[in-house]
Amino acid sequence: MIMSETLKILNTLTQTISISGDEKNVGKCMAQYLEPYCDEIVYDNLGSVFGVKKSKKENAKRVLVITHMDESGLMITKINDNGSAEFIEIGKINKQYLPGSRLRVKTKTGEVNAFVVGTEKMVIDFGTYSKEETLALGVFVGDSVVVDGPFVKVQKQCISKALESRVGCLMAVELLKAVRDKEFDFDLYVGACVMEEVGQRGATTATGLVKPDLGVVLGCKIAKTLDEKDQSVGELGKGLLVSFYDKGMMPNRGLLDALVQICKEEDIAYQHYYSMDLNEGAWVHKLFAGCPTLNVSIAIQNAYSAIESMDLNDYDCAKKALTVFVEHLNEEKIQEFKESNR
Repeated sequence: MIMSETLKILNTLTQTISISGDEKNVGKCMAQYLEPYCDEIVYDNLGSVFGVKKSKKENAKRVLVITHMDESGLMITKINDNGSAEFIEIGKINKQYLPGSRLRVKTKTGEVNAFVVGTEKMVIDFGTYSKEETLALGVFVGDSVVVDGPFVKVQKQCISKALESRVGCLMAVELLKAVRDKEFDFDLYVGACVMEEVGQRGATTATGLVKPDLGVVLGCKIAKTLDEKDQSVGELGKGLLVSFYDKGMMPNRGLLDALVQICKEEDIAYQHYYSMDLNEGAWVHKLFAGCPTLNVSIAIQNAYSAIESMDLNDYDCAKKALTVFVEHLNEEKIQEFKESNR
């Protein structure tokens, strides 16, 4: 089962406010967590961050293990005369949870607490009564806002805001830690990109930076555990997701078969999954000459809310399968995956 240090890192990652386009704070966390286990830290020009484990081989192939670190949130667009503020949504927001929610507003100097009032026409209330009082708090147009969702462990699950955005970050850190003493004949890039929630923008620039020969996308997909429909997929507690289709990527069949084989050999619980969403793989797999790409993910419940939940054993399953997959990779296998659709 997950150790306390893992939970401590996940707590820090989820509670850091970093909506799309304003990811610097969580990017600093990622650099700090990755740095002890890699040879160097590299960035693209939008802020995506990766720890690089270099091969001793010249002109080695490149493997990109990527997730995203931005979370959905709100952005202040206007401060009204009565002290309240209007906003727009940045990324996906589960609107049913917004009315009455407590908020955390990231200002240039710190954080301010607030809450949402209204149902149809919702505004942010700072507990002030004039525009001047709100401005005196350091709040300005363009500030980032998230719904307050503390990190809590509940039996076999964790509940928090931003789990959907930060579980992949945790997995990336723990992968690099697990293989820190391994020697590979390929260069390994592990890290997180920006602006996924607003159109996978960081995935495009990060792929341009690395130019990978093989890609692995980490993260979460929407669970259907409590869905009463006949065709429910992605149940919490049933293991990692073997994603055979999503809106943005037709996965490499050789990679899918390899992941399933690892799960069988290592007695790792897994479940097949499909969705009409998309993630970083939509860009990683098709830029330049193309790149065989695999999703390694887990199901998450109440996505895009302050009470997202994940199963701890599902995370363990995904982390173990990912680690074994990377440990067994070599230049020959990478080339086989690149040629598997010919």
